[in-house]
Amino acid sequence: MKRLFLILLAALTLSAPRAMAQGAFDNLALGLTVGIDGLGIEAATPLGKHFQLRAGYSLMPFQYNDFLNLGSTKVNGEPRDFNHTALNVKMWKGGEGKVLADWFPGKGPFRVTAGVFVGNGKMFAGSLDLTKALKSDEWGTVGVGFEGAPTFSSDTKGIAHVDAMVFPVMPYVGIGVGRAFRDNRVTFSLDFGALVTGGIKAQSYNYIRNTLDPTRPVDVVKVNSAAVNNRDKRIIDKVSNIPVFPMLTIGCFVRLF
Repeated sequence: MKRLFLILLAALTLSAPRAMAQGAFDNLALGLTVGIDGLGIEAATPLGKHFQLRAGYSLMPFQYNDFLNLGSTKVNGEPRDFNHTALNVKMWKGGEGKVLADWFPGKGPFRVTAGVFVGNGKMFAGSLDLTKALKSDEWGTVGVGFEGAPTFSSDTKGIAHVDAMVFPVMPYVGIGVGRAFRDNRVTFSLDFGALVTGGIKAQSYNYIRNTLDPTRPVDVVKVNSAAVNNRDKRIIDKVSNIPVFPMLTIGCFVRLF
């Protein structure tokens, strides 16, 4: 996947100067998109007859809520019940910017795309409500673990945060159909491809030292399936070894000029 991305990127880079000399940025189209990256807006401009440049931003407005049965463990020497723990998950927290270059090998709408997605690296941002399992004076001061050393600690509001991290800058390679500049003023597009994420790595945060000294950075703790008592059916361990993430996007563009 990385080799394919580099080949496509090199081809686009070598062809861009000549394409830009053939009336680049003389036309502009704006589009709305919906896909795995959420709802977005894109601007597109042609780079000659066979190339098209797109740039945009997307944000996932939806969130997932559920309850986890994590089992029981001891905190400060006392058994605590972590079943029915409220979970909230937000995808692509902070949104994603993107720059994409499309190559049309023929006169039709089929295209090959290469580019990058840029964000804060949080593909999934999760929060666990530990206010019922922990005492109020333990918020931000104790660690919770189901195997070995403590893996979670809450902030001073009793919430534990767990993020699924990827590369902040992710290469993208894909194929699609649709030109933003046709005879019709309104056009539609479909993109299917993959982001190079490097694997989705889960991490939590140890707020104990930060609570004692607010000027100290919050410690980051790696999370695996054992950390959640294997109640995730080892999904955390499995996705951390998959270096790419599939993407699907549908768009509608309006040619401005």
